[in-house]
Amino acid sequence: MTRRSELTGELFDTRLAAYALIEHEGKVLLTLWDMRHRDPRFIPRWSLPGGGVELGEQIQDGVRREVCEETGYEVDSLKLLDVSTGVIPAAKRYSGDGHPMQTVAVTYRARLAGGALRAEENGSTSQAAWFTREEVKQLNRIERVDAMLRLADEE
Repeated sequence: MTRRSELTGELFDTRLAAYALIEHEGKVLLTLWDMRHRDPRFIPRWSLPGGGVELGEQIQDGVRREVCEETGYEVDSLKLLDVSTGVIPAAKRYSGDGHPMQTVAVTYRARLAGGALRAEENGSTSQAAWFTREEVKQLNRIERVDAMLRLADEE
């Protein structure tokens, strides 16, 4: 959705996204965010499974759908972990009309409820895998992974 900022007058887009922190048998489920199909210079990074919530979709339904699309797993027992915002400058976006984007990321802790591990097809992730927390520290990953693991430890 494109809007005009009441503060700056600048046009900007908004994006609501939902993510899940899923830990099972001592491992964390991550997906490899991989935009090389749009930019060959892109360096893939590991992330929590999740993504954009569709227009009219409930946030919890969106995170369940995204986890399934990206990993093959079904999740339940969603517990709100974090809501955060950020701004992606227009020059760093991979889609859109040349406007910056205000992001709202809702992250849940979730419990594995079924399914089987598989990679997403034709999406923004290219792999899904389980890692111990020690292995996670060695991965090229987005900051949200570390931030949500820290928050989960504080619960």
